[in-house]
Amino acid sequence: MLLSTASCSIYEAVLRPVAPEINVSDDSLESQDEAEVHAGFDKETPAHEPEMEPKTGTEAGRETGTATETDTEMQAKDEVTPPVFGFIDAHADTLSRARLPQHNAGLYSNNLHVDFRRLHEFGAPVQVFVLWCADRFVADAFDYTNSLIDFLESEVGKHSDIIEIALSLEDLERNARNNKISAVLSIEGGEALMGKLENLDHFYNRGVRIMSLTWNRENELGYGQATGSDEGLKPFGVEVLQRMEELGIILDVSHLNRTGFWDAHRLSTRPYMASHSNASSVTPHNRNLTDDQIRAVADSGGVIGIALYPPFLSRSGNVSMGDIMSHIRHFIDLGAGDNLGLGGDLDGFNTMPAGLTCVSSYKVLAEEIANVFGNDASSKIMSGNFYNFFVRYF
Repeated sequence: MLLSTASCSIYEAVLRPVAPEINVSDDSLESQDEAEVHAGFDKETPAHEPEMEPKTGTEAGRETGTATETDTEMQAKDEVTPPVFGFIDAHADTLSRARLPQHNAGLYSNNLHVDFRRLHEFGAPVQVFVLWCADRFVADAFDYTNSLIDFLESEVGKHSDIIEIALSLEDLERNARNNKISAVLSIEGGEALMGKLENLDHFYNRGVRIMSLTWNRENELGYGQATGSDEGLKPFGVEVLQRMEELGIILDVSHLNRTGFWDAHRLSTRPYMASHSNASSVTPHNRNLTDDQIRAVADSGGVIGIALYPPFLSRSGNVSMGDIMSHIRHFIDLGAGDNLGLGGDLDGFNTMPAGLTCVSSYKVLAEEIANVFGNDASSKIMSGNFYNFFVRYF
């Protein structure tokens, strides 16, 4: 249901998605694990009123309330109404974190950054749940990744009245109209494939629709940012990228080292995303993107998710909402305002920027973006830009 701006909060007003411009001529963990995830790399009235023609038929009926509009016409009108998403977030590490022994948490209600109950406060958000392997699980990465999918499927099955796993754009839109959360699966790091291309097909069949080739470390596909390597994608990484495009799995370039990023950019025939990366010009950090990389993602038609991990936002110890706005301003100044979304990286770290506590704080974030950049920008960043990307490529 579309909300009325006369009665809604700033937050509710800005969450209407921007209608897609379709142009067919033409995208705390335990200490060891938290260190592994992020440390050191440190996860619109004409000038005059035209004379009105007399209204007839269904047009007159709509104005007088006469029941002349057919069910088919009503259905067609409903079908072109853009869905309203609470937000679209491209990266949350909740699955692997919830499985840690000290948490052993369910997904409906927990003490982590994200759970179904708080997600449903937003009505029908889209949350990308990441499948990530800590170092100690890499040797059995295929089985461990499958266990995370099993875990999500089990939890979703218990609460199917409010959440479903989305495998397509149609699923996202249906869930939004049914006021359900959409869960999207993404693999973070190709270790899960264990060097076998057929495992990529296996995970696609299990619902994976996004994948990053590497996490911070080296694997069979290439080199992550933490390696310090200047080497590019390995032959298996090139093979996997080609198969991902055949299957329709979206490439996520966050975590790739610089050379690997440019290899992926050169080889990709489809737009891609950087699910959780900020601007290196604002905060120098090898997990953030250079201006050239930001332009490359934007030129490809891709999307970049703004990350909330404090070291990606500022080098100071006290990260504020203003730091987030500084990164957003830089993206807009580079001409990437239509390519910027949300990739909070929630549950990939402990301490949130000042003023934010968990996924519920996305309401505060949306309002602050609206206050600084306007409602349109907030709507685009919170959901519109990723929705437009998904319309084309999901």
